Amino acid sequence: MTAEPSQNSFRARVVRGEKPPLLADKKGRHASDDSLDARMVSRAETRASNHRNKDRHRLNGETATVVRGSSSQKVELINLSAGGAMIGGLPGVKLWDIVELKLGNGFSVDAAVRWIKGDQVGVEFAHETRVECDPVEHAALLLDVIRRSFDDQVVDLVPEEARSEVEVPRERANDRDEKRHPLIWVGEIHYAHDSYAARLRNVSEGGALVDVFTDYPLGAEVMLDLREAGQFFATIVWVGGDQAGLKFQEPFDIACLAKAKPQIAPASWSAPAFLKGKATDEDSPWNENWSRSSLSEMRDDLEGYLKR
Repeated sequence: MTAEPSQNSFRARVVRGEKPPLLADKKGRHASDDSLDARMVSRAETRASNHRNKDRHRLNGETATVVRGSSSQKVELINLSAGGAMIGGLPGVKLWDIVELKLGNGFSVDAAVRWIKGDQVGVEFAHETRVECDPVEHAALLLDVIRRSFDDQVVDLVPEEARSEVEVPRERANDRDEKRHPLIWVGEIHYAHDSYAARLRNVSEGGALVDVFTDYPLGAEVMLDLREAGQFFATIVWVGGDQAGLKFQEPFDIACLAKAKPQIAPASWSAPAFLKGKATDEDSPWNENWSRSSLSEMRDDLEGYLKR
């Protein structure tokens, strides 16, 4: 009898309610294994080729779209890593400008301009997971996350007796996205007999953009394991550098993210290698001075927003 292909066998076992070998008990994992480049399950055999070669991040013929305010522009995507990208053909941009970078299949990440050299620009990605959904649904999700996972860590920055004197600026009243949240969701991608850590850069009902540190073929069927939030079958629809675009096979319920405790972006900023010795924490667009909310500020702001 012909053996069932490993990918189909993987899906079939999950559908039947069985636990595939790659989802075996993980009690033996160390805390350090939660780092994004950690390997979750050892391979049964040695990898036949080097999937992390030195040219992994350099792209050929790849384009992206940069959105600045109401304008958009197609650019060349030269290099793409987990933390940022090198793009070409973006005149008029200035250091520290905040832009939206739309990658293949429409996956978006927020980024800040870090360096400019000739007609090439280097951008750094925002730390937090971008959650694409209705503003009210987005606010309800973030508030649910705080209450479930961080309520004991929330410290009021404004005394109760003085809180009535604190007003939300009028220009922020109708803009739920001006203040950035610091939450990062991570999980694992299971494919064939391998499991690798994955960080959500962007997630919506239809798909997700994830940081991954291995190569997946276009069209591959994978499982995105978000721990307590659930496990979701998806198809690889775009790959580039350390990013992969997933299309969910069933609509993704954004609210389920509240069941999985996210990581919190560090309060202080670490300059990328190319800026070492040339930048400080105050230079960071993701610094609190650049409107990243604390958990306390998020909770109070979201509660007020949902009561309106």
